[in-house]
Order: sequence, then C-alpha cells, then structure tokens
Amino acid sequence: MRHFLSRRLLILAALLLALEYACVPLFSLLKGHLDLLDLLILDYAFFWSWERVPFLAFTLGLVRDFLGGHLFGIETVSLTLSGILLSLGIQKLERESFWVRLTLSFLFVWLTEMLSVSLGEWLEISKGLSWDLMGGVFWTTIYTTALMPGFFWFTGRWFKRTPVLKQYELF
Repeated sequence: MRHFLSRRLLILAALLLALEYACVPLFSLLKGHLDLLDLLILDYAFFWSWERVPFLAFTLGLVRDFLGGHLFGIETVSLTLSGILLSLGIQKLERESFWVRLTLSFLFVWLTEMLSVSLGEWLEISKGLSWDLMGGVFWTTIYTTALMPGFFWFTGRWFKRTPVLKQYELF
C-alpha cells in the first residue's frame, strides 16, 4: 500500500463511480443519497496514508467533475478542501477508535456536501439555500456515515488488510 494509486484502488474507484452514477439514484430516500467516493477517501485516510488524502480527493473531485452535470470545479474544490481538513484533523486523533472514525466520517461527509451544495447554489443558480437542500445534505450524511462500517469491512477484505500486531513487553 505504498503506492498512491494502486491497481486495486483504481478498480475500486471505477466500480464505486459506476455504482454511484448508475444505482445509487435508484435508492435515494428523503432527497439524500449515498456518497461512495467520500467513503473511499475516508478509507484511504484511515487505513492507507492520511498525508496523501488531499491528492486523492483532488483526483476524485476532477473525475466527478468530468462526469457530473453541473459547473466544472465544484466537486474538486469541495472534496479537496474537505480532504485537507480531514488530513489535518486525522493526524492528531486516535484512528483506531470506532467512535472517532464515525465522528470524523460524519463531519467529512457533511462538510463535503455543504461545500458542494453551497458552491453550486452560489455559482450556478444564485437563489440561496433552501430547507430541501439542507435536508438532502443531512440525509446524505446520515446514509453515508451509516454505510461506513460495512464499507470498511469490504475494503479490508478487498485490500487484504491484516490487523497491526502490537508488541508487548514481557518484563
């Protein structure tokens, strides 16, 4: 896992992009949807390298902007800024705790969605934020954070992660 973009990571990113644009809109509830690329960035931050998260977020933001149907650059800016803040926050916290992961995941997804919606409304439509948009951000954050443990379990098997052995003193 020393490489920034390995073959398995590229395959998983392509699979998640295909699922996000093909299947996830079918399962959107209460104006919220799953954000699978945010989960990939979180997995990379927690288990791979938190130092390289802004670069991965920038790369995935560019891909999402190329595939998206709105103003170019909104997803790149929102994912990159959120990735920078995630990498700054994750280096100071205990990454092994489930509750820390859950809290950071919630905050990361919420910040990414808020930046994306706010920039989209400000640059594209200019009519302001509505309660419908805020509800969509909230439910997207809830759905994505709820899927986090299952997604981390799946990627642990996909990348064949083994738990880190802790060395104990015998004397």
